[in-house]
Amino acid sequence: MAWYETPKGPPGMRHDGEYINLLNRYGTIQDNSTAYQFRGSGIVPDMYLTDHYEGNGLFAKIIDAPAEEAIKHGFDLGLQGCDTETYITEMLDSLDFDDVATNGIRWSRLYGGALGVMLIDDGRGLEEPLDYKSIKSIEEIRVYERAVVWPDYSVMYNFDPTLPWKGTTTKYGMPERYFINSIFGQFWVHESRCLIFRNGVLPERTMQPYYRFWGTPEYLRIKRELRETITSHSTAVKMLERSVLPVFAMEGLSEMLASEDGKQTVLERIKAIDTGRNLLNSVVIDGGGSGGGNESYDFKSFPMSGVKDIVDTSCNILSAVTNIPQTILFGRSPTGMNATGKGDLEGWYNYIERIQKLMLKKNLRVLIDIIVRAGMAQGEIAEKPKVKIKFSPLWSMDETEEADVDQKKATTQKIRAETGKIYFDMGAVDETEIRKKLAKEGEFDIEDLLESIGASPEMPDMMGGEGIPAGNQAPFPPEDIALDSADNPGTVGIIVMKDGKILAGIRSDNGEMCGPGGHMEPGELPLEAAIRESEEEFGITLKNAKLLGRLKGLDRQYGEPFVYLCTEFDGVPRCEDGEMEQVMWINPKRHHRGHNMFPPFDASIRLLNSMK
Repeated sequence: MAWYETPKGPPGMRHDGEYINLLNRYGTIQDNSTAYQFRGSGIVPDMYLTDHYEGNGLFAKIIDAPAEEAIKHGFDLGLQGCDTETYITEMLDSLDFDDVATNGIRWSRLYGGALGVMLIDDGRGLEEPLDYKSIKSIEEIRVYERAVVWPDYSVMYNFDPTLPWKGTTTKYGMPERYFINSIFGQFWVHESRCLIFRNGVLPERTMQPYYRFWGTPEYLRIKRELRETITSHSTAVKMLERSVLPVFAMEGLSEMLASEDGKQTVLERIKAIDTGRNLLNSVVIDGGGSGGGNESYDFKSFPMSGVKDIVDTSCNILSAVTNIPQTILFGRSPTGMNATGKGDLEGWYNYIERIQKLMLKKNLRVLIDIIVRAGMAQGEIAEKPKVKIKFSPLWSMDETEEADVDQKKATTQKIRAETGKIYFDMGAVDETEIRKKLAKEGEFDIEDLLESIGASPEMPDMMGGEGIPAGNQAPFPPEDIALDSADNPGTVGIIVMKDGKILAGIRSDNGEMCGPGGHMEPGELPLEAAIRESEEEFGITLKNAKLLGRLKGLDRQYGEPFVYLCTEFDGVPRCEDGEMEQVMWINPKRHHRGHNMFPPFDASIRLLNSMK
């Protein structure tokens, strides 16, 4: 508590941290600024959203622009142009996935959410769960906006986080079925046959429970700024019309109005002058003289300073709340700073990347998995590929940036050439092999050259690290190992331990428990593969790793994996790429109890136990 002196009268008392001014009532209950309170917007009728989209061009652009930008640059499946990639791409084209994704994002932004219903031939009805093992084909995808979709909240999945989920992803807090109330028909559809588009995530205690499951329509977030922008532009036009005011001076006006017919006489005179100005573009007035009056006609102009600033400010605020730069939203040139607009576009592309991650990536994984299963059933795909979805860059480099990249590439080529000279001096390669490589591909890559001639890329001491090519040193020394053939690089498995327990997850393809691991890529060393797989599947970076050995005697499809043990890592384990689900830590002595184990993972733990 603290005391303060009042201007007149006894001293008062206040709480620490509060400032009170009795002269202007600042900090008291009479302070006008304390009367402002935030109030939620509430539910907006769907027809009101539809009317705005159909009749307001600016609002329609706010809805459409991000949806179109998110898909127009395309994406890569990481399959390096094989027949499987061609088949998947052709199937996506036949399903009009670009239109499906664009409409899904568009309606989710307008209404808060949308649903893509996949018409899949698996021998079951739409209302039944999808039978992944019986998928024969996928014929079509139809998109429905949230306004005609009703989730079945009465039937929710019972989710036990201690048990492994056998499906493609966990269903916690998700409805099992949806009811479609379209003008073309009504039907129920099971969630496993749907692609779900949601415009963000709301907390459980949201003040708008109507949108809790789907997300908030964009209009609720921007309606005030949209109104201010539109009215500021229209008001500015009206002010421009009234910025020039004609002034008509009539001698004896007061006396004339005091007479019985004076008011009508004045109105008729003004009407005659205004008619002549509009029709003849001229004004005829009484210039005075013998017996005549004395009239004058003039124009008064009012300054418009400050109006442009107000309009620009309203545009800036609308651009800020929509995350759409003014160069795209209003088609105007960037202003301020160095007038390049580069920062605005960078923020815009970051916003589009968030949309791609939240609305497209997961739906793409689900759809591609179904396409692959259909392709395998039809004999178009031999085995399930390892798809890595990567959206194409949104930013196009200018000439300066391209020149910088070219310079870096030239530096890389120089380093490779110097490395090749070391091998040449040692006799590992000869000039004929180098010439053939240059003639075939036009560039020199010593790693590819050594692989093509069967030489080992491991050069201790001279290459900057035992067993690691130059420029790819690991943060810890790898073990001496022997690589498989170039056609079959081999596989790796990693046992990650913390506090005596082993990191594991559930494979999304077969529901078996497994740790980090997978196939090595061509030209990749086992340790490099172990680091990459751990980052991709669990989001962690290995800090140490020890080679325990290679597993023998497994089924041929698993190969002979290199098994590493890691006890230190950076990051928090999580599953994001869709391959693994439900992070857990298991006891290595009781790992097989109550779980279906992935055979190489089970064998790796047994190998570890045998060494203790």
